[in-house]
Amino acid sequence: MDKEELIRLRAFEIWIREGMPEGREREHWLQARREIEGMFESEDDGPAPGSRFRNG
Repeated sequence: MDKEELIRLRAFEIWIREGMPEGREREHWLQARREIEGMFESEDDGPAPGSRFRNG
């Protein structure tokens, strides 16, 4: 799964968690992108404690 797909899935999770509000797509996308890009930056250190995303 590539990074964009991970961002898309995470943005969807955020949208669901927040009650599926209308008009906040960009906010959810940006939040998801920050989270996923942070995950990729810390890959060398292994997954963050409590992270739902794991390598492999």
